[in-house]
Amino acid sequence: MGAREKIAYLRGLIEGQNIAENAGMSKFHEALLSALEAIMEELDDVASDQDDLREYVEDLEDEVASFADGIHERDDRDSDDENSEDIYDEEEEYEPVTCPECGKDFFYQPDAYDDDEDLLCPHCGKPFKQ
Repeated sequence: MGAREKIAYLRGLIEGQNIAENAGMSKFHEALLSALEAIMEELDDVASDQDDLREYVEDLEDEVASFADGIHERDDRDSDDENSEDIYDEEEEYEPVTCPECGKDFFYQPDAYDDDEDLLCPHCGKPFKQ
């Protein structure tokens, strides 16, 4: 028998004893039953909230597992790629240059530019030929 059924059974016992002649006891029993019913309603609300949280946590677990699987798959593809080590082993070469407009020095990667392409100074924003 659950809590709700026990409260209903207790109410039946109290009502069946005809305690009407003792008004003080009648008020006490009614207040007691009312408090028990209020507690039961709050427990129902807590149980409902707990079910909602359980579903939410399960959804989060699924999303995290899916995300982790995606990361592991990407790592596996990267480690299977024969050229992946070469990508990280190549050193990018940078050369120093001085901007003719503002006179400030900066580095650039010559391989990233065509021969006739202008460089753009990161300090003053002016283009110039190297």
